[in-house]
Amino acid sequence: MSRGNAFIEKKIFFENLPSASGLESTFPDSYYVLGDDSPFLYRLDSSYTLAEQYPLFSTENFTGGRIPKALKPDLECMAQFKYRGENYLFMLGSGSTEARYKGFAVNLDRQYEVTELELNTLYAFLKQVTSRNKNEQLNLEGLAMDNKHVYLLQRSLSSVGNVLFRFETDSFISYLMESQALPAASVFYFSLPQLDQYTSGFSGAYVFHNYLFFTASVEGTTNVVDDGEMLGSYLGYIELEDFDLATSPDKPLNATAFPLKYKDGTSYKGKAESLVIDYVDKQWNYKAVVVSDDDLGHSELLEVLVKVK
Repeated sequence: MSRGNAFIEKKIFFENLPSASGLESTFPDSYYVLGDDSPFLYRLDSSYTLAEQYPLFSTENFTGGRIPKALKPDLECMAQFKYRGENYLFMLGSGSTEARYKGFAVNLDRQYEVTELELNTLYAFLKQVTSRNKNEQLNLEGLAMDNKHVYLLQRSLSSVGNVLFRFETDSFISYLMESQALPAASVFYFSLPQLDQYTSGFSGAYVFHNYLFFTASVEGTTNVVDDGEMLGSYLGYIELEDFDLATSPDKPLNATAFPLKYKDGTSYKGKAESLVIDYVDKQWNYKAVVVSDDDLGHSELLEVLVKVK
């Protein structure tokens, strides 16, 4: 059994950054944040000060400070990639309703030029796979990319377990940027901790060294659209070599996850939504930066010290 832990060392509240749902970094310069009911991409500087915001799409439904639930694209996933020597952010919606079949590529080298992506084939495939599992609804919450693979994380509300889709990176980028065929995917199932009668669900992902780090949260709800009482959050990891192991809905792999806690041992009750890892020291302590959503139109950023062993 792992002896690791995840302790919060710093917390920052954002009054005017609604519903943080995705996080990426160009460490040590900038952190980029998505809000699932906001039309903007937000940039924080190295001290976590909100520096700029860039529109991703029309802001006409944002007049009240949040896009209404029925209209929002629910952007939950974000990761970096390179294409033809230029740096991009890729972001996509959860897919839990048709309004949430959205994807965008933002060129960081061309003044945040935004391209809306046509992802119907991807959503159709993912929905087909998830619907085989006791009518599970599509609910994408995490995305991570490295030079080899793209990892898409499905948050589960059923006993099937959380699902991870893995694509080959170069082929996936060709699908996004050149309208090539969607590449084949490997599908993996993972078991996450349970709190009360609810199982925690994937909410964010980031690849660092030999680990796929993830956030997960426990929410008192039985569907993928409505919010519920927040019961707690976790930070965990999957060793990349574990993806060589066979899984199935009936035999998911156990993913290591630590409850997010303060230094005094009390549990963090916020909804952790995404993370990045900034560095690891010689004692294998990882510094994670986590964003969370309070479901009231605000956000928090956490600095977390993670020990994996």
